[in-house]
Amino acid sequence: MSNQGNSDAKSRTFTSMSIMEFIPPVLWFIGLFWSISKLDFFKSGPFSSQSLQLAFAIRVAMGFLLFLIYSLHYPVRQDADTFKYFDDSKHIYDAFWSNPLDYFKMLFGVDCNSEYFDSHYFNKMSNWVRSYDNGLFNDNRLVIRINAFLRLFSFGNYHVHSIILSYLAFMGSFALAKVFNEVSKSKVLSYIAVFLVPSVVFWSSGILKEAILLSAMGFFVFHFYQLFGANKRYRNYVMVFFMSCILIVMKLYVFIALIPAIVIWFTVKKWKRSWWVYLGMYASFLALGTLIGELNPRFDFVNLIVDKQKQFINLSNFYNVNSGFHLETLTYDLWSVVKASPQGLFNVLTKPWPSEVNNILFVPAFIENVIVIVLLLAALVYRKALDANDWDFIAFCLSFCILLFVVIGLTTPITGAIVRYKIPAIPFLFMAVFMFMDHNKLPKALIENKLSRWINTFL
Repeated sequence: MSNQGNSDAKSRTFTSMSIMEFIPPVLWFIGLFWSISKLDFFKSGPFSSQSLQLAFAIRVAMGFLLFLIYSLHYPVRQDADTFKYFDDSKHIYDAFWSNPLDYFKMLFGVDCNSEYFDSHYFNKMSNWVRSYDNGLFNDNRLVIRINAFLRLFSFGNYHVHSIILSYLAFMGSFALAKVFNEVSKSKVLSYIAVFLVPSVVFWSSGILKEAILLSAMGFFVFHFYQLFGANKRYRNYVMVFFMSCILIVMKLYVFIALIPAIVIWFTVKKWKRSWWVYLGMYASFLALGTLIGELNPRFDFVNLIVDKQKQFINLSNFYNVNSGFHLETLTYDLWSVVKASPQGLFNVLTKPWPSEVNNILFVPAFIENVIVIVLLLAALVYRKALDANDWDFIAFCLSFCILLFVVIGLTTPITGAIVRYKIPAIPFLFMAVFMFMDHNKLPKALIENKLSRWINTFL
């Protein structure tokens, strides 16, 4: 056969493979896109099917963009977050065909801590054992297991996983948007805060931990909020418990920041609104955290923060990351943590700084920081009178943001990591700022035009 013939045969084979890889994700996207207009879960919300379908399509597009960026900028595939969990899951999935019992044991984490499983499966993975271990929960394994389960339906197609996980994150975001809308009575602001903040959409799309994290957090807040009303159901308690378990395994520090804020919100709505109540309950949570640390040093929050910082500093130095910066070293005492907290909070609120925007991934985060500052100034100029319920919700949002930002700021000496780790709080930050603002006082050109009327109709 001629060289031209060989070339044509290879070209046809490549085209055939590309088409076969293209069809499954397209079919999955069409099916999930269609489900948004049919499921009662989405119909129960305030948004139109078209607006929700647009939000989902944006997330899927961001997932594909994430794939392209990681493909181009990470020559070593196992160093890219979006690939490493997907690739490791194949070792578990292969057992489904050769030894199904092994597959289900690994999938559910039952009776699989043995030399047999290490030698046959786990030692072949790159990320089953983390490069650092704080003795708590290994969130890598949950992500790997979820991808091993999805392989039953994807047949190893990366983009199918990306679309399904984007859909889960989208569902959690929708649940959160329903809460935001019920409290703020504004579809537009709720939609913007949840579905249109670029860094949140980008980092919660595709095969990343954040997709699972935001899904669990959205459902947790939604079902916890249902407990405030008279129509609470048994499933609300079940979902709060189940989502709590996922949050604890995925990102314990997010759960620790969320619990005091949401419990206090629940308490003041049911009992009494007073700054003394807020301060007293936070003091109670601090005392509880201290007591837990005394009973079991493994869960001492000061030790956890200091150890986490040391691990991050060592990783930053080992990999010589481009966006690393100096972070004051903490010591194992509460005053050291308290003293460093303002600087940590400032870093998370303001980074990346203009001098640090040397990576295209930092541009959306920098623009968002500028937008938040502009909105804060606008809120001061056009501030509205807030009722008690508004104050309760804003206090909840800001409490969660501050607690999470402080923990991240104390432990993370890498600007790129800060940009990514703070996204669970960004929708709450935007929503709190939006609610401070009296939109009727804004210039009429901003709120009374064809575009704003179309947006309200579209949503």
